Amino acid sequence: DQNQLSTDFEIQIPYNIPSDSKQYSVDIQTYELPASFSYFAAPKIDKDAFLIARITGWENLNLLPGKSNVYFEGSFVGESTINPRSTKDTLDLSLGRDKKIVIMREKQKDLSTSKFVGDKVVKELNYEITVRNGKKEVIEITLEDQVPVTKNGDIKINLIESSAGNVDEESGKITWRMNVQPSAIEKRSLKFSVKYPKDKVVPGL
Repeated sequence: DQNQLSTDFEIQIPYNIPSDSKQYSVDIQTYELPASFSYFAAPKIDKDAFLIARITGWENLNLLPGKSNVYFEGSFVGESTINPRSTKDTLDLSLGRDKKIVIMREKQKDLSTSKFVGDKVVKELNYEITVRNGKKEVIEITLEDQVPVTKNGDIKINLIESSAGNVDEESGKITWRMNVQPSAIEKRSLKFSVKYPKDKVVPGL
């Protein structure tokens, strides 16, 4: 029951609770909602793939923001968070890491170069991202990486190769969405150059 200031939950399920001064958890209600499942990985930050459940039809459940216990295929897999204040149509819940999906992000040293052009240093960096699907079914996965961005006019960054990834020019974020067949390997390349004065130090290069 919802009013302007609060929401009251009426528990319709009868419970017997012992008078032993201990705390007990009870179910307020059980819902079944449609969800789609996919994987997400940002190997520049974390090399593991995370299974994400995208839930629809949650808007009228009066969910409260906070931590949630997540059970998957009958087993407790950890804690997640619920943010019902999201303006999106889907509510995303992380179901934890899947170790059967192996992701590697490696710098291709033989394809990365550094040279002087006048009073500038030009560095080209080449990375290869590999996704290996160790599962017995096709997986849908979203990969994210990033090209450096700068507001310093003395530093110029040029994206050379992104394997047809979706590029956000403002943030430098690159997104790939792919389906990986069972026991298959998918690779994506990321190559960019950084041009800066030779008397400057650019962190991370």
